Amino acid sequence: MPTDASPVPRELLSRRALLHAGAGLGLLSLVGCTFAQPKENVGPPSPEVGVRFTTTGATFNPSIELAPQSNASVRWVAEDGSELATGASPIIRFGSIEPRTVRLLTVFEDVLTVNLGFNVYDDAGRFHVDSSYNKDPETVEGVSGLGLLVNLRRFMAANTPLTGILDFGGLSKLEFIECFQAQVERVDVKGCTSLVRLCMEKNRLTELDLNPVANSLRDLRAAVQESGRLDFTPLTQPLAALYHFCVRDQTVTGHPSSQQLPACEELWNWNTGQTGELPTPQQALSVMSRSNQYTSADFTGQWTGDGGGELDLENNKLTGIALTGCKALQTIRLRWNSLTSSVVDDVLAEVASWQTKGVTLLLDGNEPPTSTGLRNVAVLRKLGWEVEVSQS
Repeated sequence: MPTDASPVPRELLSRRALLHAGAGLGLLSLVGCTFAQPKENVGPPSPEVGVRFTTTGATFNPSIELAPQSNASVRWVAEDGSELATGASPIIRFGSIEPRTVRLLTVFEDVLTVNLGFNVYDDAGRFHVDSSYNKDPETVEGVSGLGLLVNLRRFMAANTPLTGILDFGGLSKLEFIECFQAQVERVDVKGCTSLVRLCMEKNRLTELDLNPVANSLRDLRAAVQESGRLDFTPLTQPLAALYHFCVRDQTVTGHPSSQQLPACEELWNWNTGQTGELPTPQQALSVMSRSNQYTSADFTGQWTGDGGGELDLENNKLTGIALTGCKALQTIRLRWNSLTSSVVDDVLAEVASWQTKGVTLLLDGNEPPTSTGLRNVAVLRKLGWEVEVSQS
């Protein structure tokens, strides 16, 4: 079965392309961005100013990335204003383990990346920053003041103990939020109109509002919240560009409808308590929806191109399913449903009509096929399909 930790695809974005060519995917262009004039020094800190990091370790090794033309100084100071370190990637040694607050002082509008932990192989996908950003996680539990970083492109805090609220409100240039297996309880993406990828898998979210990013978001990874549930704010518009929607292994409410997934290729929502008719992703390549309570699914007109598709609807309550014209499907798992012999016969006849060399068609755990269906089982096996059906 697939997992979100897929092999890193060739489409990974080049850091060099991001920083020097400014082109990757069009969405990631730096053209038109306005940065402050280069500054050599940052003045004395005031108590109110700065991006704050709450860390609990004996050392702290944050990393930031400035715009290519910037020569702004970077200072890291304690709450009392005393300087702890300078530079974009310092190693601050405290000598003991206890909670501390560290403030970042620089020309804030020059900051493109904040990196507190990242691994390119964690929940990789089509739209991704590359391995040059890989970094061991920091023992950081809180971050505030991110709204100062008006040109921020990437925020990374994967595998950290980061908790509480992450407020990205108003960061209209932000493209990547990478918080795989942190402990964040809420994320605010209001005004994040350039957001491409939101990775919040294995956190502590209980609710998520995607309306502010409905036009830009390509990749959502929000599976397996520690709370055991995830409630989506009702959508007021389609997720126009979203190709990957993963919310598996938790109770999900407010799931998008078929009409709200016009570009979705990968719908991974297994074991989420869904009922009724399955929402059909409109560009289906991989639909993994096992262990729900769906009663029907209509994929007519999906999987019509080249290449292999996969469909997993095992262990639902299906009484009907339509696969008309889905000739690119190669893996079809429909076992342990409530399909009658007539419906099983229809599925076998449809798949046999494609005359393709598929991989797997699993229909056991439903009513057995009739003699007509068994003839199509033989046809499919000659074509190379592994076919399993219930016995009479």
